[in-house]
Amino acid sequence: MKRLTKWILWILGISAGVILLFSIISVDDDSLAIIPIKEGKDLIFTSQYDKDALLMIPAAYTNEDGTIQGEYRIDGKIYGTPSRKERISLHPTKGIIISGSWHSDNGFQQTVLVKNGKERMHDDNRKRIRRALCNESKDGCLLMIVESATPMTLSDFAKELSKICYTAVNLDTGNYGYGWYGKMKFSRWAYYNKGRQTNWICIK
Repeated sequence: MKRLTKWILWILGISAGVILLFSIISVDDDSLAIIPIKEGKDLIFTSQYDKDALLMIPAAYTNEDGTIQGEYRIDGKIYGTPSRKERISLHPTKGIIISGSWHSDNGFQQTVLVKNGKERMHDDNRKRIRRALCNESKDGCLLMIVESATPMTLSDFAKELSKICYTAVNLDTGNYGYGWYGKMKFSRWAYYNKGRQTNWICIK
């Protein structure tokens, strides 16, 4: 089994702000390393870079002309041009909803890796470090960021994700992969390119 790095960001929202329960659990069974987003009601999609945000991780792809690929929704308003990818709604109580229509005020279009517990096969055979936003189960709203520890094809990544989550959507990486959660950095090497990133999943 290929190794995955599984980041679970547990987030409890309260009226005065956000409380974080953050711990690290290492599970070395040749599959997962776990870093403990419960109740993702604070997770939004944004096109505005915020250096002071708690969480900023690239989401949809960026086109060569510097625009966000596909249709996207911010604060209830729809922007962009629809692509053939499904709409990923960031729901305050249900986590990720994959559909042909919007189910919340925030979302983007991306490649679906797992839906209803079943992996999706893809023609992309390039082996790369992969990253996904996932719902762990059908019920509730336990969100996870999962990243491969070794380069994988999209299909291999989807297959591994299907073993640990109910829903998973791809996130942009590569040259546009830089992001953070608190003091934890994602794709540090892509920091130089952060000025060209166009969109993120975010927690203020």
